[in-house]
Amino acid sequence: MRIHQLVITAIAVPLILTACNLRPAPDASEAAVFAPEMPPKDAGPAAEAPTEYGIGTVLVGNLTLNGETSVLTDTLVQKTERDGRTLDVYEQSAAYSDPTGPCDGQTHVLLDAKTQNWAGCMTADAMLAESKPYTARLAWPLQVGNQWRATARFEDHVLRPHWSGTYWIDYEVLAYEEVTVPAGRYMAFKVGATKTQFNNWHETTWYSPEVGAIVKAAWGRKTNNGYGPFEGSWELVSAELR
Repeated sequence: MRIHQLVITAIAVPLILTACNLRPAPDASEAAVFAPEMPPKDAGPAAEAPTEYGIGTVLVGNLTLNGETSVLTDTLVQKTERDGRTLDVYEQSAAYSDPTGPCDGQTHVLLDAKTQNWAGCMTADAMLAESKPYTARLAWPLQVGNQWRATARFEDHVLRPHWSGTYWIDYEVLAYEEVTVPAGRYMAFKVGATKTQFNNWHETTWYSPEVGAIVKAAWGRKTNNGYGPFEGSWELVSAELR
């Protein structure tokens, strides 16, 4: 059994952060300030992007949404082409619950096959929301001190389509530290959202190169977010790779 870095439902909701009161993306000169930076020489180890994984990959995690915890199993059931890229489609063992968010009721999650960044949420037959090209919470290689700005177009197809538009988030690899989750104890890169376009979202992800997986995540909408406040977290329990 191998464990693979996959961003399942736990981290599948960054789309919700800026759907309200969207403004144009920064111009080229502003974006250049947030281009990936070289880490300091003493930044320590680096983690390369994971390889693609096949249909039948299974991940199990403890998912906590607004204080309620459940065990969620995600299974890679299909690879599909959308907007010129390959996406992995993961089927969930239970529907996602966020009554005030556009991904409420999702049963499938879309991830970019090459980067494993979140690209959309859907039911068995309908797209609920998506991020084009994807929400780049992970930019490879990971190394302490690396910084980048993720810019994408968020589209809400069901709840508030008029909120769709371009948004940005600034990320940084904050630390390389030990974390303990049900799957075990690992050294992991801590990646955090340091700034968002409207300061209405927080997000932290821990990626372990030892297992090649995201092993822990925490995220949430603040009270000034148009979709309303929300808190979530996820911890890896087990995974089987095909």
